[in-house]
Amino acid sequence: MAHVLLVEDDPTLGLSLRLALSANGHHVHLAPTLASARAALASPSIAITNGPNTSPDIIVLDLGLPDGDGLELVTELRKREDITPILVLTARATLSDRVEGLRHGADDYLSKPFDLPELVARIDALLRRHGWTRPAPANVIERATVGRLTVDFRTREASCDGEPVTLSDLELRFLRHLLDNPGTVVSREELLTDVWDLPATSRTRSIDTFVYRLRRVIETDPSRPAILLSVRGAGWRLCLESSGY
Repeated sequence: MAHVLLVEDDPTLGLSLRLALSANGHHVHLAPTLASARAALASPSIAITNGPNTSPDIIVLDLGLPDGDGLELVTELRKREDITPILVLTARATLSDRVEGLRHGADDYLSKPFDLPELVARIDALLRRHGWTRPAPANVIERATVGRLTVDFRTREASCDGEPVTLSDLELRFLRHLLDNPGTVVSREELLTDVWDLPATSRTRSIDTFVYRLRRVIETDPSRPAILLSVRGAGWRLCLESSGY
């Protein structure tokens, strides 16, 4: 049972989502504007409909809000090191729009229109993944340099050419999975099940978007990747000779 902050200005869609999430056992607080979402997050505890007062476990955020762009809220939360998982709902369907959301610190996105079962599955997957940030055993290497990118998996801090960058939970999990399988081609199906927590048969282009985003902070020339390689018809692998790992 999770506490969900749902930021959606469409009253019909907001009610439908709240009912669907409540039916799946979640407590939901609906905020129709950026201002109301900020007010809920600024309070020591937010009043969750039909549930106890607590901070949210996950934020479901529409981007097109009447008082601003939802990405503003994503940026604000990440700047103050709030790692609450954020699922973005958006009618912006281009690759550049999706990458922009991830760059601001969103953990996942879902393009409108969408099916309610998929939304519920995405939320459940994000909540499961959120548990991975627990401290790792002492014998596990938690810091790596991959091309231009240096990552500390314990602190979740990352830098590109010495400049701080923000990586989402999912980007960190994706990169860590490749690092934990050195020189191995990792298939789309394996990534969907082991990283995305989705069925291997899921039809989503999320992985391609994440590859595109990571290449921008790893590769010297993202258009000609030498480190994060695509293996046609098979998946992806890290070229360790070039990665510095």
